[in-house]
Amino acid sequence: MPMKPYKVFCYQPSCKNLANYKIASRWSDGGVEELKTYALACEKCLSEAFSQSFVKHKSCRTISGEILEPPMIFELQKGRHSNQLVRRTDLEASCIS
Repeated sequence: MPMKPYKVFCYQPSCKNLANYKIASRWSDGGVEELKTYALACEKCLSEAFSQSFVKHKSCRTISGEILEPPMIFELQKGRHSNQLVRRTDLEASCIS
């Protein structure tokens, strides 16, 4: 069933832009895998939101058997589920440097 279109806004305080990116970590308990979302960000706020995601990531606790990878940047695309999003390693590198 197709997803209904809706507007997704940047999570940064006082930003009114539409989000273009999802910042998330791959999480798994060994049976289920999903993306743990830290932020949705527009292009302008991406670098700051990506930096903040590492602070949030450090506060996450896992139990035996769980895996939580470091934060990554994914390009949001209308009608796509999380497991279909394209990872943007080029943006990750430019946000870190």
